[in-house]
Amino acid sequence: MRLEGLVPNVFTYSSLILGLHMTGEIRRAEEVMQQMVSRGHYPNVVNYGTLINGLCKNGEIEKAEELLHVMSSQGLQPNVVAYNTLVDGFCKKGLLDKAVEKLQCMVSAGIEPTVVTYNTVMDAFYKERETRKAEVLLHVMKSRGILPNVCTYNILIDGLCKMNKLEKAWKFVDEMVSKGIMPNTVTCNITVDALCKKGDVDKAEKQLYHMLDQGVTPDVFVYTSVINGYSKLGYWKDTTRVFKDMLDRGIQPDEFVYSSMMDSMCKQGRTEDAEKLFDLMVRKGVKPNVVSYGILLLGHANDGTVVDVMNILDRMQLCHEAPDHLIYNPLLIRYAKNRKVNEAMCVLSRMKQEGVKPDVEASSPLLQLLLKMGRVDDARDLMDWTRTENDD
Repeated sequence: MRLEGLVPNVFTYSSLILGLHMTGEIRRAEEVMQQMVSRGHYPNVVNYGTLINGLCKNGEIEKAEELLHVMSSQGLQPNVVAYNTLVDGFCKKGLLDKAVEKLQCMVSAGIEPTVVTYNTVMDAFYKERETRKAEVLLHVMKSRGILPNVCTYNILIDGLCKMNKLEKAWKFVDEMVSKGIMPNTVTCNITVDALCKKGDVDKAEKQLYHMLDQGVTPDVFVYTSVINGYSKLGYWKDTTRVFKDMLDRGIQPDEFVYSSMMDSMCKQGRTEDAEKLFDLMVRKGVKPNVVSYGILLLGHANDGTVVDVMNILDRMQLCHEAPDHLIYNPLLIRYAKNRKVNEAMCVLSRMKQEGVKPDVEASSPLLQLLLKMGRVDDARDLMDWTRTENDD
């Protein structure tokens, strides 16, 4: 590092440590810190904090904690950022007792935990379904004069919704509003999605528009929840209405929204409309996923021709989405269920060419159908092929 008589100073070392941390080179950052000490320069709070952060991101939480002790032993008082980093690291590793211990150490050292500290631990408690501990921590936080923010309430509401405690979650929604803390997009997503999963989609939509009236900016996720919810209930008109509203508000649908809409159309026997929507999705630059293709294929298996199915499979391959058993097996099952034996055999032939193995769940109904229709040779060929595949 000594080039042309230049001697690195604390600022040089600090910049280098920070740069290595930012590029994820934590081992080299440690080496620079050691070199810094060996040359008589003493690391400061920021240097230690940078390394502690890097070690935590690297999953080396115990080493980060050890560095905090070294820092203290050298007369440097760890700041709130260093402690928050450690608390977050312990929470991510599921070591909640250690996280709480560090929180208590902060208080003992005269360092006041911030709302971020409490939010981190409360979120971890809810993820472990430790509702009571999260609520006790909320009480402690309030008793120390630290006011919950919108992130705090979102953690509480999300945790309770995931545990199906919707009534209690709604009390926190009311509480945050009464304290002048307005719900944000995350709050809207959490509450609407929870209602949709419960099957109360009508109430979910009302909640969505209520929050829009409060100035909340909706995103694609919240519309996905409502569209999915109505689609599962078979409320096709409502699905279309919400989709149109989404477009009118200038929100670009993603592949999940398009898939939900296509699924809704196919279930109504409108597979041609679903394919038009599929084409629109592609034109809009949204890449179809395997679910999108699967929905369209099953739609054509119901009310289209085998040519339509083959065309979609060809499109998949052109887009480097090679059809596999997750695509082919449901197709075989659907054709067998619809007693479309010739179509099923066409798909089976393509599977053989591509070396895709049908599983027992897919081959059994087709085998039964072939036997019922007296196509014994085809049934025997299917049995021989699947048996050979299974032996392999």
